[in-house]
Amino acid sequence: MYAILSTPNFHNQAQQLAQQLNLPLHSEKSKDPTFYLYYNTHGLNLMATHLNLGPLYLDFNHGALYQRLQRASISKEPLARAVGLHKKPELTICDATAGIGREGCLLTSLGARVTLIERSPIMVALLKDALTRCNAPWRDHVTLIAADSRDFLATTEETFDAIYLDPMFEAHSHKAQVKKEMQYLQALIGPEEDADALLTVAINLKPGRVVVKRPLKARSLLDKKPNFVLSLAAYRFDVYLS
Repeated sequence: MYAILSTPNFHNQAQQLAQQLNLPLHSEKSKDPTFYLYYNTHGLNLMATHLNLGPLYLDFNHGALYQRLQRASISKEPLARAVGLHKKPELTICDATAGIGREGCLLTSLGARVTLIERSPIMVALLKDALTRCNAPWRDHVTLIAADSRDFLATTEETFDAIYLDPMFEAHSHKAQVKKEMQYLQALIGPEEDADALLTVAINLKPGRVVVKRPLKARSLLDKKPNFVLSLAAYRFDVYLS
């Protein structure tokens, strides 16, 4: 299902990644793998042979993610208010559903110290590559961990001011560029049917608050009423206080 595509200029990186992920190394594309990872001058790319979307690569130095981080402010970002950054500017936050790292790195750029947890080894590889290339000063305040968040939160001895959950669901509504990223995430991960269990583990860790991003009309996880809700046009943040 997955393979690493080797090119002459980036063969060494491709070979090393193939060994790290225990994936086959191909010198040319075939019809068998659904996903290819390959390097070029942008960094690490993911290509889905069954999606007509072009490659996905993460970049915190240029492009849409960079522009959003440049424009961000605590007063303008609802997520920053949801996690409590407006009250305490140097929070320790666990983004337990890191995905492409957009929200976690946004919070870091606004002053938080963020631990990103991601269970997809493919997404971890893309995130690691993007963070290695990142030259922003907030980079030093991001920790990336490859793990199932339920296991991590159930066993960690770390404490967090806030835990952020954005489980994968079909009913996301975002702009066109984000739709491409979401389609890749849905193809790689699919709907996260363990989201209720993840909320249980997060609440049991007793952080200052747990914030859950939900489609605007979706039920609350665990059917548990949040302490308060921040609603936007297409989604909302359910906030559970310790």
